[in-house]
Amino acid sequence: MKVLITGMSGVGKSTVLRHLDEVAIKVELDEEDWMVWSEEYQEEVINIERLIELFESNPDRDIFLSGTAINQGKIYPYLDAVITLTAPLEIMKSRIQSRTDNPFGKSETEWAKIVADKEEFEARIISGSDLVINTDQPIAATIQEIIQFLNI
Repeated sequence: MKVLITGMSGVGKSTVLRHLDEVAIKVELDEEDWMVWSEEYQEEVINIERLIELFESNPDRDIFLSGTAINQGKIYPYLDAVITLTAPLEIMKSRIQSRTDNPFGKSETEWAKIVADKEEFEARIISGSDLVINTDQPIAATIQEIIQFLNI
């Protein structure tokens, strides 16, 4: 099973990924080598070729991806499911300010980008999703929704 867990910064993608099945391959797309600079978009995008190589070299392994990028729709044909996590802005900001493993979003400029991206892109991401979960709930409830949906 190949699954993308996506959504805006601060909705809980990394936390969910840490709680999923330990035997699956887990990839946080914002980590080094999974993203490449795009002249077309003038920002970092998913390294599609590298992901396809991962999928092809592990056809029988579960792979859970976590991340959001402007070109993520290009990997949808290779996936079994796209799950979007969402949360109210105040919860996102609280999570971003308290996390210690990722500094993105803590500056006012980065937070303004997150707010603008949520307004501009979240509805588009949701429209391409197989499941949408509001993460304004305990992590165990979010994980349970994912497990039930994926039947794992």
